[in-house]
This record gives sequence, C-alpha cells and structure tokens, in this order.
Amino acid sequence: MKNQILIELLFLLLSRQTVTAKYIAQRYEISERTAYRYIDELSLCVPIYNIRGRNGGFAIADTFKLPATFFTKEESAFLLNVLAGVNNDISSDLLTKIIEKLKAISKQKDGEFTLDFGNLIIDGGPWGSTESFKQSIIFLEKCIEERKAVSVVYVNRDGLESTRVIEPHILILKQGLWYIYAYCRLRNEFRLFKIGRIERAISSGEVFERRTTPNVKEILDVWYDELKAEFIELEISKLIKADVEEWLGIDNVYTLKDGKIMANCELPIDNVLASKILSFGKNVKVIKPLELKKQVANIANEVAKLYS
Repeated sequence: MKNQILIELLFLLLSRQTVTAKYIAQRYEISERTAYRYIDELSLCVPIYNIRGRNGGFAIADTFKLPATFFTKEESAFLLNVLAGVNNDISSDLLTKIIEKLKAISKQKDGEFTLDFGNLIIDGGPWGSTESFKQSIIFLEKCIEERKAVSVVYVNRDGLESTRVIEPHILILKQGLWYIYAYCRLRNEFRLFKIGRIERAISSGEVFERRTTPNVKEILDVWYDELKAEFIELEISKLIKADVEEWLGIDNVYTLKDGKIMANCELPIDNVLASKILSFGKNVKVIKPLELKKQVANIANEVAKLYS
C-alpha cells in the first residue's frame, strides 16, 4: 500500500504545480503526519522542494523529468485528449490516474494542456441535458467495479418496457453511443443494452461472481447480430450530400461517372433507419435492399394518408 501511494504521489507531483500535505492526506486517506513522512522518503531520490505561503505546497524541480516514452509529443497529446473525453462521460478514478501519469511524463501542468494541431472533444451523451445520462454511466461503471447486480427498467426500440436484473460487466462506446454489456437474468444470456434506453437503474445490493466474457471481437459480433445489420445502398441528392457524409461517414459516399451520388453502409434495418431516410424527403432514394425500399414506401404512404 505504501509503495503504491509513493508511486502515485510521484506522478501527482509531476502533473501538478504544487500539492499540499492536507490534499495528499485527504486523497490517500492518511494522516498529514504520514503525508509529510512520505514526502521525506520520496525526496531522497526526487528533487522535491517546499513553497511557503498562502498558495504554497510541495513541488518537483522543473529540471526533473521521467525518461521519455515511445510516444511522440503529438501522440501523447492525442491520447490525453481521447482519454479526457471518455473520462468526461464516465469519471473513472482509474482513467484519472492514467491521465495524471501521461501529463507527468509530458511535463504538462493542470489546465495548461493544449494541442498544437487542433482539439478533440468526445461526448457520448445525447443532445440536451447530459447530467442524468452521465450519472447513469458513472453508476453503472461503479456497479461493474463493485460487481453489484442492477435492477433496470428497459425500453426497447418498439417502446416495450420491461424490468429485469442484469450483471454489468463491460461499458462499450460504439458509434458515439454508450452500451452496457451485461448478463441478463431474464434471458439467461449476455446481452447489449443501450444506456440511453435504460429508464431506471437501481443497485440490488447483491454481489455477483464475474462470468467469463468473450473477447472484444466476439462482443462486437454480438452487437451486429442483435441489430441484424445489412448492406444498404442509397442514391442521394447533392443538396444533402454533406448531411449524409456526417451520418454515414465521408468514405461511404461517392460519385459515379454519370454524376449520380451514391452512399452505402452496413446498418440495422428497422423503423429508426426508415425514419432517418424519410427525414431527407425526396432527396434520398433506397436502391437496396428490397425490404428497406418497401418499408420506406409503406411509411411514406401512411404519412400521405394523414394529409389526403
């Protein structure tokens, strides 16, 4: 425990300008006297000095640096911003420690880390107020760490509500959306639950034994299987080309020799996809599959009847 605190304290000092004994004591749940003793032990091999005054504290000499890693400055900057973006959603203590260590190695101070080549912001939450969504992710992440079973009220794509107990194992960020990979006691199998569709989640207080989970590839294969993704092809108008590029990705939109603009991608065939296509009006035409063409046409006919 002591050695772990000393290592973390080293990275903490490297990533911050000054740190007080009171802060160290509160962070690691030790006495201030013990905090001073740890500082003394660390100072035997690291140049730590004490800054007196109102904003004082302990600091490491600017001349001291850890050995350079295999990351370049740009790679470290990119990695830090990605981790910070994800941590903004889940507020993980582990991610916070990793970020502090990377900042320490990069010799960056809190609040002063910038990118020379642009900025990256990652937000997996929905539009509008994201606080409740963020709290849901934090709650589920804590339940994973503590192996606590969770009772959830889940609303599926068809609006059907069900109550079930799940054993959360893994958080997944896929296509900008957060999912929880959990063992569902209602279905007696692992399933993927979209966090945005969890209406309520309450810890049952029961500690479960972690089950053997498949590797990442197998989990993502389950994601595709459950959503029943199929290859779709669309013909689109130049007027909404930019919108479709943002939706499907610029690599999936191309122009034929005759000037027609096409788009293709593998997506789940459901009412959500049909509604998305209809939102573009006459500027999108489904080429295939036939099932999707019929689905879009049927919905369009039903809408037309409302106004006939």
